[in-house]
Amino acid sequence: MKKILLLFLAINCLECVPNHGPVVMAPSGPLRGVRADEGDFTMYLGVPYGVVDENNPFGDAKPPPKFTSVFEAVSNPTICPQHGGVASGDINCLNLNIYVPNHIKPKERLPVMFYIPGGAFIGNNANRNKLGPELLIKHDVIIVAINYRAGIYGFLCLDIPGYSNQGLKDQVLALKWMKDNIESFGGDPNRVTVFGQSAGAMSIDILFLVKEPLFQRAIIQSGVALTPWVIAKMNNSVPINVAKELGFKGDDVKAALDYLKTFKATDVLEATNSLKIYDTNNHPLTKPCVEKESKGAILTDHPANLKPKVKDLDILIGHAYREATFRYPVSDESYYENYTFDIELSQDFNEIVDESYVRHFYIKDQKPSLELRQKILDFASDFAFAHPTERTVDKYLEAGARNVYRYLFTYQGDRNTGSKRMNITDGAIHGDDKAYLWNSDIFAEKPNAADQKIIEIMTKLWTDFAKYGNPTPSGPTDLIPVKWEPVVGERRPFLVIDEPLSMENRLFNERMVFWDMYYKLHTDKVEGKRT
Repeated sequence: MKKILLLFLAINCLECVPNHGPVVMAPSGPLRGVRADEGDFTMYLGVPYGVVDENNPFGDAKPPPKFTSVFEAVSNPTICPQHGGVASGDINCLNLNIYVPNHIKPKERLPVMFYIPGGAFIGNNANRNKLGPELLIKHDVIIVAINYRAGIYGFLCLDIPGYSNQGLKDQVLALKWMKDNIESFGGDPNRVTVFGQSAGAMSIDILFLVKEPLFQRAIIQSGVALTPWVIAKMNNSVPINVAKELGFKGDDVKAALDYLKTFKATDVLEATNSLKIYDTNNHPLTKPCVEKESKGAILTDHPANLKPKVKDLDILIGHAYREATFRYPVSDESYYENYTFDIELSQDFNEIVDESYVRHFYIKDQKPSLELRQKILDFASDFAFAHPTERTVDKYLEAGARNVYRYLFTYQGDRNTGSKRMNITDGAIHGDDKAYLWNSDIFAEKPNAADQKIIEIMTKLWTDFAKYGNPTPSGPTDLIPVKWEPVVGERRPFLVIDEPLSMENRLFNERMVFWDMYYKLHTDKVEGKRT
């Protein structure tokens, strides 16, 4: 009898094999994960949330069929097609990674943090080597991170229905899959915090405009829908020109799409990359856009004209100190001597506006130069990040958001990856905050003591917000010696994330007042605004 019992256990306990996680019986079917080598959690990797039609790779994805046998979610999935020096990825890439604490109790429901990675809308990578969950998952939350289509496959903007904003539609599909299935992993579908950085944050803000959200809270890091360069204009030439690079003859956009679908995604990406498909400000032409109204259309008006659907939602929003630094050279004297402020201004105004007011406000009557680089970066960061965030906070409050928490990330440490890459020492820049929330293979050594403290602070703030809708629910503590107050009416408190932490009021107030007045002065010329 004992031998029979042992044989039965051996056959029916594959999850007992070292590193094999338990089989989860989800509405989508059974899935088996793998236990992390380091950290007390189980990973469900490469779980499909959507299927792209190989005969229509630029069109809408569909929900995947249910698993008829156990899906082995045990290895990093394929990323979506993108070009990071070399073309990589595959069109069958709509997958997500789920990370679950091992000590979760039966019938316990943990808050869920659903991450949309950035990548300038031309790429993204949610795999564990890029987004390791170890720092966040220690705080008893479930983490979900998604891959979605980008570039030519995800963000064409065409005047024929059914081909625009596919990356955004993928995100909605992933949110629906998560909402339907996450309870089987121990997650609470009614306590979902969507968070993202850069293009991921901008995507979340756009999703606020589309329909009633599939989540209860949001964390928006370094980017909003009103960031000037986010919304593209319709442009049928992109797929036509790429197809011509591969031998296509003609000028019909649908014929060009049909031609492109016969090529491997990597070939299409190499052709796209060789054409340098960017606008005059070096932003990719493949981005979210206002599409024609049709069944399935996701954004049918410019964000500036729309009211966000955030009533009774909790939102945490902010950015780094000098965000725009990542787009500017460090020591190119000729660049700054020839700098004109309308390089940035032209991105948000549909007519030429007089730059003299802006130039005088930031550098007085001085001629642009390398010595004035910090002032120029203040201008670029205010215009593209700080003031759009300020205006977005106003929109959230007007639309009835329950709580809006504002922050400014100023800490400079060894994990500030953007600053380190550019050898920047005069202010935290775009992307510098990510490594205090996520692990990555680029960090071979453990964090130093100062960086570890910022990790502990940020992960505690972010996960407490996910749990309670309040990043400091217990008030000041030894680790976080401040109470983070939400924005209320004319009171504009914000948390400065640095060592030490501090609460201040009215971020860059004089500069924000200037931009308020500037937009009022030129309101008839603002891109997307109805006159």
